[in-house]
Amino acid sequence: MIRAFLLLPLLTLGGCITLLPDPPAAPRVFVLEAGEVARAEGARIDAVIGVANPDGERAILGTDLIWRTGHEIAFVGGTQWSGRADDLLQSVLVETLVRQGRFAGVSRSGEARTRFDVRWEVHDFEIDAQSMQARFRADVRIMASPGRRLIAQEIITAEAPVSDRSASVAAEALARAAREGGARIGMFAADAELARPATAVTD
Repeated sequence: MIRAFLLLPLLTLGGCITLLPDPPAAPRVFVLEAGEVARAEGARIDAVIGVANPDGERAILGTDLIWRTGHEIAFVGGTQWSGRADDLLQSVLVETLVRQGRFAGVSRSGEARTRFDVRWEVHDFEIDAQSMQARFRADVRIMASPGRRLIAQEIITAEAPVSDRSASVAAEALARAAREGGARIGMFAADAELARPATAVTD
């Protein structure tokens, strides 16, 4: 009788383990990188440019992939970026500027002494369900450094088609839009610097 009494709690505990829910499947993780970047045509600029971390809504600059339908946004379930989108977009732009080769140097803002900085606010980085397009849109400002005088400002946009409603296709389209947007920001920054009056170079 004593032996049976001692076994009963163990048998009961063993049965409880089977009642726990199965763990959710691990999310699919997608990388966001600059990829292949063509050398940009144009005069080389003997200056170092800094790239700030982008501002924007937390929903679109977090780790989730965003699907927008009208005024409603949803997260693509079971997926995420390999890091926060704001950090990844900053890395994409830094690497893009380096590979375009228009500037003597490129750094994240605050890591080196720069002549001017890219400051930007990302308004769109999502899939538009109605048009089935991955959209990137940012308000980009080129600022003198030091002094933070505004040199130029422009809304930069880029799109990439989404061929079907799969997570991998959505992630790849968003990455393409981000890369194209980064390339356009790089060209805008270089052209803005070249257009500055000669007397403003010492800002």
